[in-house]
Amino acid sequence: MNDRAPRPDLRRRWRRFVLRLQGRLDGEAADRILPWALAIATFAVFVALDAAALRSLEGGSGLGPWLQAVWRREHGSLGTPLGGVDPARGAWSLIAEPVLWAGRFVPPLAVFAVVQAGAIALGIVPLWRLAREEARLRVGASAVVVAAYVLAPTLHRTNLAAFHPEAVALPLLLWAFLCARRGHWKRYGLLVGLVLACGASLGLTVVGLGLVLFLSGLRRPGWITAAAGAAWSLLAVVVTGPDLPTTSLTPAGEFVARATGPLAVIPDLAAHPVSRGAELPVGAGGLLPRAGPRAPAVPPDGGTAQARRCPSLPRPGDDRRRCGAGRRAARRGQPLAGGAHVAPALAFVFIALVFALERIGTPSVTRVNVDRRVLFALLAGATLFFVTEAPTSPYRRPWAWGSQDAVDGARLAAAEVIEASGAGTVAVSPSSTSLVAERAHVIELPLDAVNLTEERLQGRVASARWILLDTNGTDSGSRRPYWRPNDPRRVIGVLEGEGFAVIYAAEGIYLLGPDGQG
Repeated sequence: MNDRAPRPDLRRRWRRFVLRLQGRLDGEAADRILPWALAIATFAVFVALDAAALRSLEGGSGLGPWLQAVWRREHGSLGTPLGGVDPARGAWSLIAEPVLWAGRFVPPLAVFAVVQAGAIALGIVPLWRLAREEARLRVGASAVVVAAYVLAPTLHRTNLAAFHPEAVALPLLLWAFLCARRGHWKRYGLLVGLVLACGASLGLTVVGLGLVLFLSGLRRPGWITAAAGAAWSLLAVVVTGPDLPTTSLTPAGEFVARATGPLAVIPDLAAHPVSRGAELPVGAGGLLPRAGPRAPAVPPDGGTAQARRCPSLPRPGDDRRRCGAGRRAARRGQPLAGGAHVAPALAFVFIALVFALERIGTPSVTRVNVDRRVLFALLAGATLFFVTEAPTSPYRRPWAWGSQDAVDGARLAAAEVIEASGAGTVAVSPSSTSLVAERAHVIELPLDAVNLTEERLQGRVASARWILLDTNGTDSGSRRPYWRPNDPRRVIGVLEGEGFAVIYAAEGIYLLGPDGQG
């Protein structure tokens, strides 16, 4: 009997402790501290993951164009942009210019990692305030919303995929919606202007934001916002006259096409709104759920969804038009540009989630109580999607990132030889583009050896001083190596006939220079 007596007292103490803790967390002081603490912790994790991926030479296909963009601004815009178009100017991304300017004084890789991870982490603060102050959710439900945001696979792909100005638009959209709910229209107008400065194609996203406000009862701000977004994108189309590529794309070219492609499909979308509009949900992750009291489903970034259809690197006997390099990268678990271009749409998704929880919850005196089973199911679903889809999933073993193997060492050694030689055009395999991108002219070669035929090699390397070939890698989908055992000998034989000689060879990495350079 004496052994069992203390149990009710311990239970009462535990309940009192939990109630006191809940009371403190539901207070205003916690709301001022918790979202910023969560944002700082998320920022630290995302920066660490990005730094580890960059050290492992896994910066994604889009890192080369941005590194070259920094170099070109430092040297008076010399040379030809990788992919044919400057990644910032082609997409009318005004907000990218300060980032590129900072890359002239601080290592650009560090600038890209900090800005992108910081933008994603900052989205936690307005999301928390929407949940706590506008939807009046309790701390537990708000924490689950933030957890689902942090675990979203799209955000992890965005964080690891080079640099994307579109990622900066994500927290700005959340802040803008929060300001609209509070009636802070000057701040709202400034935030919408910053969203538009992230890229001309984001005008379509701003149109979606305006539609949400219009159907939520804020009609005048809603139609003004939608008109401003449409006018911004249409102006960019008229001024730049963008067009979708019609030739084969290398990974860097595909990255640039994803950024500028949404502008190219706007005229087609305006001319055929029904047929083209029906295709929007297919590429953009589906129509979004209700984001407010009377807000309908909204396609967040239709131009991006349309622009994902791009030519592939053709293969003999293959008539299908596929984005081959991008899909191969996706199967290898490498980050894709497409995930980052859809990232701003997550603002609508999580706004919808916050108000959906408010609707299904039970109002109390000051807060809305959401059933724990619903919150558990939401958290379990977010965790499942993270584990199965995110590039930082435990299945990808992110704790082992940051190391470099013998192949990485060979790539770096070949890049050092090129760097020591000074200026000169370099033709390079996509895996090593970022290592040699800081120069006036870079020619990115196809990923597969089957595309390095004699005719294509003669056209691509005619102006090159150095050629850096990476013969490693396997397509994880088909289990087919990109280079067969006889391919290096065949390709190098063709290049030797063009006046090149092997300067360095190790671990499947071949560096060729002018014959006789040694």
